[in-house]
Amino acid sequence: MIAGRLNRYMASQTAGGLLLAFLTIATVIILVDFVEQSRAVGTRVDVSTLDLLGLTLLRAPALLESTLPFVFLFGTLTSLFRLNRSSELIVMRASGISAWRILTAPMVLAVGIGIIGATGLNPLAATLNAEFEARRDSLMNVRRVEGAEQPVWLRETNIDGFTVIAATQLEEARQVLRNPVFLQFAEDASGTPRLERRIDAESAELRAGFWEVTGAIERTPTPSRLDLGAIAMPTSINRQALFERARSAEGVAFWDLPRLITSAREAGLATQRYELRLHALLALPLTLLASTLIAAAATLRLHRLGGAAAFAMAGGIAGFVMFFFQEMLSSFGVSGALPPATAAWSAPALTALLALIYIASTEDG
Repeated sequence: MIAGRLNRYMASQTAGGLLLAFLTIATVIILVDFVEQSRAVGTRVDVSTLDLLGLTLLRAPALLESTLPFVFLFGTLTSLFRLNRSSELIVMRASGISAWRILTAPMVLAVGIGIIGATGLNPLAATLNAEFEARRDSLMNVRRVEGAEQPVWLRETNIDGFTVIAATQLEEARQVLRNPVFLQFAEDASGTPRLERRIDAESAELRAGFWEVTGAIERTPTPSRLDLGAIAMPTSINRQALFERARSAEGVAFWDLPRLITSAREAGLATQRYELRLHALLALPLTLLASTLIAAAATLRLHRLGGAAAFAMAGGIAGFVMFFFQEMLSSFGVSGALPPATAAWSAPALTALLALIYIASTEDG
């Protein structure tokens, strides 16, 4: 009964601190981004303040998603520091309540909101960010010039080698490549590629499991040339792998990432940034939990012992260190120097472990 009341009280206090941190960070983000949109869009075309505000609000969820660890860091810091200064933590500890029971509600909140952030906020942010880009292009009169040259390069793995596909233009609406060239390579036992066949065509339209090629001309290493006309060429590339190959990983919703990674991998396309994004979202509950534990480690020192403000400041600095460490590992993950899972999970896991060790040593000696 007491534990239930304690958890409800700690949950309400933590939620109050999180709400205050969220409103503060959201206000700053919206103001800064409004100024940025005014500079980037408002100085080029004649748009109203409401249009700029609409652009800012469409972009806000994506920006707020990236600041969730700081919301939990400063929100938990605020709530626990307030309880410390009012001596409520002293009363709880004097009543025989351990730090682990005090932190149960904040930790559950961190994990729960982390799951909601990855599965709910992220898809919403991806959808609104796509709408933001479309509306911004519309306001700035950005139009794709019909027939403009837009080179496309693809690489698809086969049973005995791979195929490189080059085209001068991609028509997304019709899923058509213009002036494609198919270079088919075979690999020997040592993995050395050898060009076996080249097919030049007028166009190639992506169908379910094959390319519908028109005006095909086959060339081989010998001087012979064969006019094939209209042919069908099997492919493992699907529409999503083809047309989202250059899309920002941050613009893909959580629920679409596994399918995109699978289709891109089957097509032989690079998947590191999408895998890293997926693991970063899967690790979001742990990241928020690490932020909460950092705040707890910095504020559980009793106020009467002195130095509480300095410890709270040290907790804030530790949160920024975790953020920069995570960004550094992410850059290694994108470049392929680290596996995506290692790059995404290492920083929050190490931070949470260090915070737990510090709390345990303080609590249990």
